[in-house]
Amino acid sequence: MMFVVALTTFLLTGVAIVASVASRDADAAVEEVTSALEDIFPSRLDKIRGMYAWEGFVYDIEACQDFPKLVEDFARMRTMGARNVITFDYCGTGADPNYYDTIISAAGFTGINIIPLVWTLPIHPIGQNYTANDTFAIKSVPRIYALTQAVIRNPGPVLAVALGDEPLYDDDAGSADALAAYIVQMKASFQGAGLDIPVSISDMAYGWQISGNITSVQDAVDFFMINNLPYFDQNAVWGGDNNSWTSFLNSIDYFQSLANGRPLLVTQTGWPSNTNTFAPNSPDVIATVLSEEAFWKLLDSHCEDYFKPANIGWMWRNWDDAIDGWGVLYDDGTEKWPIHARRTC
Repeated sequence: MMFVVALTTFLLTGVAIVASVASRDADAAVEEVTSALEDIFPSRLDKIRGMYAWEGFVYDIEACQDFPKLVEDFARMRTMGARNVITFDYCGTGADPNYYDTIISAAGFTGINIIPLVWTLPIHPIGQNYTANDTFAIKSVPRIYALTQAVIRNPGPVLAVALGDEPLYDDDAGSADALAAYIVQMKASFQGAGLDIPVSISDMAYGWQISGNITSVQDAVDFFMINNLPYFDQNAVWGGDNNSWTSFLNSIDYFQSLANGRPLLVTQTGWPSNTNTFAPNSPDVIATVLSEEAFWKLLDSHCEDYFKPANIGWMWRNWDDAIDGWGVLYDDGTEKWPIHARRTC
């Protein structure tokens, strides 16, 4: 019903505009109609540009969750207020477009926007060692093609596409220029299918800073996805303290220096309740549920004074403890604390 109303409004608006410019240049008329269309149906990039506050979760897919489980989890996220979900890791070899079809369809079924992430590291991030066949060309490139194919088949629920995780930091493609080439190629595939799917990489400020000449990647991405994890700072202590907030802001400031007005979205932020998965860089860090909750509440507390005026949204890593310690849920599915954050302020 809402779509019919919007479409009717657009058609009436378009007729009025065309009538009012009958004596003017045809190109000007087209521009006005296009502007009216964009006001009623904003592009994906415009949606990202308008985001602020808490947006959703990171979701690990290494377990190859089936459609009912995906729907169950995405629907539960929605009841908590999540609007978006970004995937993490990969299922099987990661090169099966049909599994990406399943994920995207589950997102569409539950009404949540999805950012499918194509895993460009040849291996899983935890518990796997490299073999001779674990190269970017052999393992990662087929995943890029698989995800591209799936998105073209069912673009509706897709907000954007990410390459990651942290492909600059891990030097997945061998160079920034090589990575940029695959970003450009993916964008061209979407554009060739008539789609406006934004493409970016999910990485830390440090990953960009250590990668030499990053101009090609900087120019290739449509917006900047930020991995912002103060837990790894050398002076990290408590999730809710001033050090954590200062670190968070410093990371954002760096990306703003790259963006040249393009949108920013914190696609991975969080604090673990233990140090089992990733060791800290500070001997004083406190990794407990209380410290994890404190970081969540720290971000939520800055809705009015930071995230809203900056138009920056944040997404929590992780949904559950598939990444041990990083989820808002324990392994049994219970919440570590009452999960709530403001979506508006």
